[in-house]
Amino acid sequence: MVRTMMDAGARRSGRTAGWRGPRGLPDGRAALLAALDAYRRGVAEAPVVCKRVLRQAQDERGAGMAAATGLPRYARNDTPWNDNPWVVRRAQDERFWDGNGSDKAGAGPLVFVASTGEVDRHGDTVAPEGWRLDAYRDNPVVLWAHDYGEPAIGRAEAVWSDGRALRARLEFAPTEFAGQVERLYRQGYQRGVSVGFRPLRFEERRDPVNGAFLGIRFLEQELLEISAVPVPANGGALLAEGAIASQREPAEAGRSLDEVVGLLRELRA
Repeated sequence: MVRTMMDAGARRSGRTAGWRGPRGLPDGRAALLAALDAYRRGVAEAPVVCKRVLRQAQDERGAGMAAATGLPRYARNDTPWNDNPWVVRRAQDERFWDGNGSDKAGAGPLVFVASTGEVDRHGDTVAPEGWRLDAYRDNPVVLWAHDYGEPAIGRAEAVWSDGRALRARLEFAPTEFAGQVERLYRQGYQRGVSVGFRPLRFEERRDPVNGAFLGIRFLEQELLEISAVPVPANGGALLAEGAIASQREPAEAGRSLDEVVGLLRELRA
């Protein structure tokens, strides 16, 4: 996603929302507000909001972490991973086996806090109780940096809201690039994630004293995807504490208490 979109946290979806494409927007934040206003007036579809921070524009293809680290083309997402079976096999071996042929400890899914209700770096809040998850559970994709034009790098085994935060248990795909992203998390070099969603209900956040615009309060939203990102907009959207250590436990240990509470909340709603 390029900078002009990400400053707003918005991606165009469907019919026109009354604002120009990514190359013609000097102010992405204004674009998001214009898109939300058009949606509120019923003249456009809801924009897709992506909650991450990006400092500069990136190339349309082959950019981001893969290009920055000098990976060969086959290791990036600009080449379909299934075009090279050797890459798939090698990625599987590196993820799940050590150099002596022994199964790696802790190679299971990782648990993340995907979103909280705190004010984020855009000045927005996203209500933890407002998540609509049915569509995402039908297509639980994990992306790299909200890049909707490239293959997924993983999937969510489970996603739930416990009333305080949106949480997800993520598994990375058996591709070279996805394996490298996974290792960044497991080795402590990266912790953040970000959500992409369609706003369903929202309102402005304003200063109670002078009425100055502070941001947007998203009250109800449909989750579309979860992305691995170096810097999330939400400071609490991180790898959960103890998530790696917990993977050493048997998979049959069951869901966490938070997940059970979240599912009960959804059923009651």
